[in-house]
Amino acid sequence: MSPLLVIVSIVLVDLLGFSLVMPLLPRYAELYGFDERMIGALLAAFPLCQLVAGPVLGRLSDRYGRRPILLISQVGTTASFLMIGLSDSFVLMLLGRMLDGFSGGNILVAQAYIADVTKPEGRSRGLGLIGAAFGVGFVLGPLLGGVLVSLPIGPTWQLRLPFLVAAGFSTAAWILTIFWLPESRPPGERGGPDASRAAARAPSWLGVFRALGDRRAGPLVLLGALLVLSFASLEGTFSLFLERRMGWSAGIAAYWFAGLGLVSALMQGGLIRRLVPRFGEARLIPAGLLLLAGGLAALAVSDEVAGLAAAVLLVGLGQGMAAPTISGLLSRGVPPDRQGRIFGALLSAQTLARLVNYQASNELLGRLGPAAPYWLGAAIGGLALALCPWAIRASGKPADPPDEFPRAAVPAEEPAARDA
Repeated sequence: MSPLLVIVSIVLVDLLGFSLVMPLLPRYAELYGFDERMIGALLAAFPLCQLVAGPVLGRLSDRYGRRPILLISQVGTTASFLMIGLSDSFVLMLLGRMLDGFSGGNILVAQAYIADVTKPEGRSRGLGLIGAAFGVGFVLGPLLGGVLVSLPIGPTWQLRLPFLVAAGFSTAAWILTIFWLPESRPPGERGGPDASRAAARAPSWLGVFRALGDRRAGPLVLLGALLVLSFASLEGTFSLFLERRMGWSAGIAAYWFAGLGLVSALMQGGLIRRLVPRFGEARLIPAGLLLLAGGLAALAVSDEVAGLAAAVLLVGLGQGMAAPTISGLLSRGVPPDRQGRIFGALLSAQTLARLVNYQASNELLGRLGPAAPYWLGAAIGGLALALCPWAIRASGKPADPPDEFPRAAVPAEEPAARDA
């Protein structure tokens, strides 16, 4: 098997574990009496620690090789799932989520690995395989979670079992890495200029604010962050929403997550390729944001299956339409030598958005009821829609001269890179 197929298989196995437990974590925490603020903290711990650890993991992967960092992060992910799945303590679960976030550089290390083992002309195809793995993982993972929590075992173990299975997936990824994945960066190539350019893609706090200063790319980075901020209202609360609004079990909620993932994957993986040549990103971005905001507002008022299904369809289509078109317009408006910095800033801004709204939406759900997070998400989506004309106009302006563009969070002279 080629190294490219091995690394894509590893990413898929890792994502299956992550997406398996994501829809079930709020129900699992609720089982032990944790309130909405605590549930929000458990969800937000992952992006917070990922944001902090990303640059460190990236630098280590450039200096010591991709393979060792993948192995270490997979061990951390396995340990985190075991900590959560075998505990009833909030502190231990929080530590497990933090460990998972600190270990969550697998995907970016995998992307760097693909850049190492592919020629420039084949790189888009390789990274496209990572996108396909995301699509498959975020459909199959929740489906498997729904099956596991429906097994005829004790109620406590019904919700524990998915975390233990996720630990098994991470162990399988570790085995694939140790036996079938060769190192992509020989010792003599580590820490070179290519590594430094890769570093600019790592999530970093400073990268967001520096990229926002770019007159052409900054508005689109803001738009991408608002998109994720809006969608995170659903990501972090949907399982509890379905319980409190519809009275549905954790298994049924997991199936609805899978349905949402399928709609978004179909849009991003197929339909968008036909829509962009016909309509262009400048029309599809506001259309996607309108669908997303409308779907979230419809969720806030839905109390029947038909209305809920229509709302989820709108949200999946909107998110699947807006996300790739924002990235596409951004990639066409930024010179090649700045794309790593700008897309690193976009990733950072979106990670920050999830961190903020996982916490805020769960607290709103606890204080104001299950509809509140969706009204918040719809309002954020509406704000993004209102900013669309400005962001799209700005993307057509002349690019900033190189000496005006803010430096990346990781200076070019530094030998190692960022997040993985």
